[in-house]
Amino acid sequence: VFSSGPTADGNWIRTANSTLVVPSPPLPQKGLLSLWVGMGTSNGDLIQALVESYNDNIDYDCGVLDGDWCTLASALTSNGQQGGTQVHANAGDEVQMNYLYNDKTGNYDQYVLLNGNLVSTFSTSSGKALGWGTAEECNQAPPAYPCGLTPAHSWINTILVLDQPQPDYSNTFGTFGASGTLTSSDGGKTWTAENLTIDAWNYTPTCPDDDGYKLTTLDNSVFNTTCNSDFVGGELKNSTMGSIQDCVTACDETENCFFAVWDGENCGLKSSVAEKVVREGMIAGSLVSKGC
Repeated sequence: VFSSGPTADGNWIRTANSTLVVPSPPLPQKGLLSLWVGMGTSNGDLIQALVESYNDNIDYDCGVLDGDWCTLASALTSNGQQGGTQVHANAGDEVQMNYLYNDKTGNYDQYVLLNGNLVSTFSTSSGKALGWGTAEECNQAPPAYPCGLTPAHSWINTILVLDQPQPDYSNTFGTFGASGTLTSSDGGKTWTAENLTIDAWNYTPTCPDDDGYKLTTLDNSVFNTTCNSDFVGGELKNSTMGSIQDCVTACDETENCFFAVWDGENCGLKSSVAEKVVREGMIAGSLVSKGC
């Protein structure tokens, strides 16, 4: 993600515009994934137009099927999530999210454009926006878990306009799994970026809820995960890993590896001769299909 803010005391964000180049849907599509750029406000609201992908078991009145996307103007307020019209979007579409402070009403007006056409609007009395950032959010509460592999994606033509110039605003910038930044050519009032790129991310399963979930690697190999399972014999390699996703990725990159087991810290890679056993607290990944 990329984030900016908070603004200096007395300063705030007047307008924020950014366009998402909609990526391919997550693989596999099991959950509710939301991509958005948002602004936190002095009233505690979150202004966040959304681009969402979800499976057929989740009905959000957008009429999408597995692997499709839905977009809408939206805000999270003290009254919950509210928003405008929801519209179907596809991979490769460009969704422009425009947030504009209205001096006459004191509201932030949202305008969402799909490939240049206005499709959704929403307006909220939210105070003043103090920070801005991108987000990739997975709702893993049943039946919306987990979100699978989210491809890398880009936010293009980003423009933030502050109420007052703030030359040192870049000192508030932060990134995690992202590249690109905002720069200013007018003394710190207007900040722009041609491209903010968000890295691919894989939402990994947790036990016992996600027993049997299939993990996909970046090379499109698929591993079936089982909770409280281990494989004995066929030892290839052991090393410290941060997740079962990292563990199956290492297996995918290791010759003759068919099984990966993870105990929350250590990863063991096993060949095809390994035998499955029950072991409390372990999670195992078994190669189902080999990618490229």
